[in-house]
Parts: sequence; C-alpha cells; structure tokens
Amino acid sequence: MELTSTQAAALDAAQVCARLESSPQGLTSEQAARRLSRIGANVLREHRLRAAAILWRQLRNPLLLLLLAAAAASVTVGEHVDAYIILAIIAMSAGLGFVNEYRSERAMLDLHRRVRHRALALRDGAPRAVDVAELVPGDVVELAMGDIVPADVRLCETHDLECDQSVLTGESLPVTKAAQPINPGVPFAELSNCAFMGTVVKSGDGRGVVVATGARTAFGDIAMNLMKQPPETAFQLGLRSFSRLLVYVTLILTAAVFAVNAALHHPLLESL
Repeated sequence: MELTSTQAAALDAAQVCARLESSPQGLTSEQAARRLSRIGANVLREHRLRAAAILWRQLRNPLLLLLLAAAAASVTVGEHVDAYIILAIIAMSAGLGFVNEYRSERAMLDLHRRVRHRALALRDGAPRAVDVAELVPGDVVELAMGDIVPADVRLCETHDLECDQSVLTGESLPVTKAAQPINPGVPFAELSNCAFMGTVVKSGDGRGVVVATGARTAFGDIAMNLMKQPPETAFQLGLRSFSRLLVYVTLILTAAVFAVNAALHHPLLESL
C-alpha cells in the first residue's frame, strides 16, 4: 500500500486509489482508524517537554564541572563559605539558562497544542472536517482557495487550481495543477498533478487522494533534516575549546601543586 508522489504521478487517479486500497468516495471510518494506528499520526514530530534534558544541557559545561570540583575541594578542607559561594555561582548560571530554555520550550509546546488545523475529507462517502493529524494514505481530501495542503496528495480533479510551492521549491509564482498522469522520471518540482504538504492553494479548487503523510511527505523530509542537530558554529567550537583548555590548565596546575608540596613534605590537605 506504500506509494510515493513520483510513483502516483505516473498513474491514473483510479489506479492510485486501487493501489492505496481506497476509492473516489474515500475511506470508511474503520479503515481510517486502522491505518492511523498502523502508520501513525500525520505530524512531523511529537513535541515533548523534558526538564531533565534541558537541565543536562546547562550542566554539561566543562567550566561548571570545574567549579563543582572546586566546591567539593572546599568542603573537604572545611572552607564551607567558599563552597557556598561557588555553588551559588553554579546555581545562578545553570538556573538562569534552565529557566529561559524551559520557558521557550513551554511556549512552543503551548503554541503547538493550540494550533489545530482541519481538512475536509471524504469519510463514509460524505465530506467531513477531520483533524489534519488524523489523515492517512487513501483519504480523499477537498482543496479550496486559501487552504494549506495537509499531506502529499495525488490530484484526481482540479478546477483552475494553482498552488504556491515556494516553501518547498523557492518558486515565486504559483504553479498550475492538473489531474492528468505525467511521464515517469519528471523532477519533483514539476509534478503538476500532485499537491504537497505545506504548500498553499492560491486559486481554484480540487480533490485528491492522500499518498503520504507526516515525515514521509516531501515537506516532512525537509523538515526532519532541518530538525537534526546543526553543526556547531566557529564561535561555539572556540568557546568549547577554550573551556577545555582552562580545565586542562587547572588540572596541570593542581598536579604541579600536589607534586611540589609532596616534595616539600607539606600536608596534602593544605595542598588541596
């Protein structure tokens, strides 16, 4: 039942429906529910708030680890005031970063929960407003001017339909869409009988069958690549390198102090 947009573009609309075990009247509620449980929601990524992960990102700084070691040494030698001061510095540094990042993540999560789009799909043979996240391959959806295309769709019927694909291809002008099959091997940007998730219907209307949802769409593939951890900038690399250098220098100086004091037979606690 798997079908890519490129494969669907080369087939007749009836063949696409047959390959997806659907029909021009869409799916039944039971079919859609079974496919949703098997394929998953039509979303790019689940948004979750993990306080522990945010805190860990604040604490994995070499300088903070160095300060923690200094606080432990202060406690060991009985310099409790110094230890409290160092711990206060650590708490303020990590705490401020944690609060700011936690608030940002929480705001993004709240926004994601509030923004809910709906699409007009044929379920049980009748048009029904369906949450975009519940769309599955084989669903037949209606597209009208101003709609954001909710998934990758093989168009079955169009009436002066034009879509703005600039989010995917960078094209400044809307692209005219039609329902006729096209030759295999046509580049992705020229699949004129497909409408892609995230693009906008600028004029006209149409109807099509969903062939891909979520991360399996063209938009999802781009978005998931962008969500990957970006490479560190030259400034970040330099700052991390400088932090490591300070740690190494401190360790060398600490070892040297211990060695000299041991050679002079000074108490090791005093050396610490």
